[in-house]
Formats: sequence, structure tokens, C-alpha cells
Amino acid sequence: MIADKPASSTPPRIYLLFIGMLVIGAGNSMLLAVAPPLVRELGLSDSSVGWIFSPSALLWVLCSPYWGRRSDKVGRKPIITLGLCAYAVSMLAFGIVVVLGLMNIIQGVVLFVLMMSARAIFGSFGSSSSPASQAYIADHTSPLARTEHLATLTSAFAVGQAFGPGVCAALAAKLGLVFPIGLIAVLAAISAFLVWRFLPEPQKPTPAPDALPLHGGSDEVNSLKLARDPRLSAYLIYGFGLSVVSGIVTQVYALFTMDRLGVQGSAGAELAAAGFMVNALALLATQMAILPRLKMSSRTLMLLGVALVMIGILVQVMAPSLGALLVSQALQGLGFGLARPGFTGGSSVAVRPHEQGAAAGLVVAINGAGFIFSPILGGVAYEAVGINAPLWISLGVLALMAAFTFISRRLRNTTLIAPTDSETP
Repeated sequence: MIADKPASSTPPRIYLLFIGMLVIGAGNSMLLAVAPPLVRELGLSDSSVGWIFSPSALLWVLCSPYWGRRSDKVGRKPIITLGLCAYAVSMLAFGIVVVLGLMNIIQGVVLFVLMMSARAIFGSFGSSSSPASQAYIADHTSPLARTEHLATLTSAFAVGQAFGPGVCAALAAKLGLVFPIGLIAVLAAISAFLVWRFLPEPQKPTPAPDALPLHGGSDEVNSLKLARDPRLSAYLIYGFGLSVVSGIVTQVYALFTMDRLGVQGSAGAELAAAGFMVNALALLATQMAILPRLKMSSRTLMLLGVALVMIGILVQVMAPSLGALLVSQALQGLGFGLARPGFTGGSSVAVRPHEQGAAAGLVVAINGAGFIFSPILGGVAYEAVGINAPLWISLGVLALMAAFTFISRRLRNTTLIAPTDSETP
């Protein structure tokens, strides 16, 4: 590892990772904004939005721990580059399938399966970028500075989320809904080249002897053992709940906006994009301006974040207009902006340096787990019960998370893990 940087400085190399995460954030938020009007134009059901993303989320959960552990062996840079290349291929394939669907060359089940398959490329291989990027930051920062630097990386995703939908709406109005998808594919390929060419990695991370698989087990088995470790398990439980809520509210927001305001098509995508932008800008402001000044513990950030997300969802339930919906998104963005760095930073400082790749893989896997359940808790509940049903489900999950965070001894007793002599640079 390279010597730690002071808490107040951001190593320049992190901005190469910033660019990659920005592109992924822009692409994901853009896709979430255009998917609901697109599936309606393609003749698919509203709940198909969630099902298209669900297999990708499942693959993300299964593959992220592997890629995190793999980066411990082969280095961070190759794994980050692989993920960005896979994201480019996934977006390009998704765009081609949508074009064929709009041209009525493929329809129905075939169209639906191909859209899922294109997105599954991202879940399988694109899931490698995030854990390797987080582990790279852990390699180059001290435990005390890590939450702030991880928040910087997360803020890149938020910047993409903030401006992706707006750029998408502007481009879609002139060039169609599919053009932004192809543009993101090109930008992801450029980002992969920049990381491969310019990201410094003087040496590959070397796992300590006690980090090697026990009793001849595999890397995956070792990751599962780490997931059950008391140092990490409470953070993963919290992260799973946060992921479920994020998956639900993200999936239904565009549909909710269109139905609450009575708009469809490109107009619906434009209004939904405004909400996603406000959410992401609030998250960005939290992580870039507010979080560094709070100096709170991970557990306090997790509790405060849950409270703000709950308030935001309640505002959304009662929102009579676009302005109220934007307020609800701002509050949710503030909440997620505190909660995610809280549990991500807490999980990182709770494990040893040679475990960073595996821990980051588990955290990234948990972050995608919610989209496995969002088709049922979000889309199906939305269609079968009513537009507010997914929001009430989310509030119930958040209440359980708040109670768990408040009473969990594991979260209260978290201490910084100092490196051993063999792990010191």
C-alpha cells in the first residue's frame, strides 16, 4: 500500500475513479428516468421496469464479492477497467434492443428477455468497478480519513445522477429517448481507457496469510465468512434495508410522478428527471459540503439518514404537485447522502487492510440487493394495491432499520482496526 494521505486532501488519482463512477451514475439515473415511458411505448407492463433490472441486481449481489476479492489478488486497476468496459457493452446492447423494439422487429417476451439480458451484462461484470474502486481508496487512505474519501467517490455517482436525467431530457427532446443510452456507452468506454492508461497502481495488493481461504476453501466461501463476521454483519444488515428502500422508491418514482401529475411519454420522463436531479443534487450537497463538517460517527449518520428519508417519503405520499414531489426528493437525497457513507465508511474501518477488497465487494453487493425485491415490493404492489403502497412498505422497512441501528450492540461498539506490522506500508 501507499502511505496515507492527510484527511483534508483528496489524492488526484481518485478523480479518475470519480469520472468512472460519474458515468455509471449518469447512465443509471438516465435509464431509470426513461425506462417507464419506454416500456409503455414498447407495450410492456409497468411492473416490467422492475423485472428488467431484477436479474441484473441478483447477479450484482452474487458477483460483487467475487470481484472485490479478485481485486485483492490481481490489482484494483484491471478490475475497475473490466467493469467500465462491461458497462459500455451493456448500455450499447440495451440501446440496440430498444431500437429493435421500437421498430417492431422484436416484441413481447423476446423483447423483454433481451432487455433483461443486456442489463445482466452490467450485473455480472459491471459490478466489478465499485468494489475495486472502494478498495483502491482504502489502500490509499487512513481509517480516519476513509469515510470522507469514500463519500467523495459516492458523490461522483451523485453528480452523474444529478445531471444525467437533465442531459438525457435535453438530448431526448431533440434526438429521441435512445440516443442518450448510446452516448453513455461511449463515455463508459472512454472512462475505461482513462483508468487503464493513467490510474497509478505501483503494486498489487497482497493478502495477509490469515486472509487466504481457510481449509482449502474458495474466495467466495471466505467472503461469506466475512459477511457473518460480527465486525461487519450489522452494517450489512443495515445496508440491505437501505438498498431495499432505495430500490423501491427509485423504481416507482417515475411511475408515481406520471400518475400523480397526469402526464405520459416524454413529458413524464422530463418531470421524473427533475425529481431524480433534485434527489442527486441534495445527496451531492450532503456528501461534499455537509458531511465533512458534521464529524459524526457512522452510527449517528445512519440514524439521521434514516430519519430524513422517512420524512421525505411521507412528503411524497401527501404531495399534491410537482413542487412538493421535488421537496420530497430533496429530503430523500439528504437522507441517503448521510446513510450510505455512514454504513460504507463504518464497514470499511471495521475490517483490516487485507480484507478491504472482500468487504467492499460485500458492501457493493448489498447496495444492489434491493433491486431484486423491488419488482414485488415496488412494481407489483404499485399495480395491485395502489400508488402509495410501495411507499408505506418503505416506511415500514425504515422504521425497522432505525430500531435496529439504535439497539445494535455491534454498531455501538465499533472500533477502528489498526493494521498489523505485516500490513503496514
